[in-house]
Amino acid sequence: MSEKKKKVILVEDDLAIIDIYQTMIQKAGFDVEAIGSGQEVIKKIKELKAGDPSKPDIVLLDLILPDINGIEVLKEIRKNNTTKDICVFILTNQEESQISKLDGIKPDKFIIKANITPIQLVALIKEQLQ
Repeated sequence: MSEKKKKVILVEDDLAIIDIYQTMIQKAGFDVEAIGSGQEVIKKIKELKAGDPSKPDIVLLDLILPDINGIEVLKEIRKNNTTKDICVFILTNQEESQISKLDGIKPDKFIIKANITPIQLVALIKEQLQ
């Protein structure tokens, strides 16, 4: 019986970034689902039930999405009882000044994409999920 792969949801609308991150995260042995819009993630979050096997272990969340701001997605994750404990890494090229808009709703990590390689990102994910 093999251990269930840890599940990562990558919320990102840049196809090149999705391609790189998804490949690296999968190579590290994680199950990755890429979602390109905030509304789609919120819909998925709302559908999750307690003990749902498709519940992600970690969400990598871009702040700049084509439809709604990633902060709205984070608020939705945190206010839902089933998902409020999911680890969320904000992954963005926005400066941390954006955090002031979070109203005290904290991500587990705030990562500037330009300052981190995909390999470093995978290491952070592994560290978080161990």
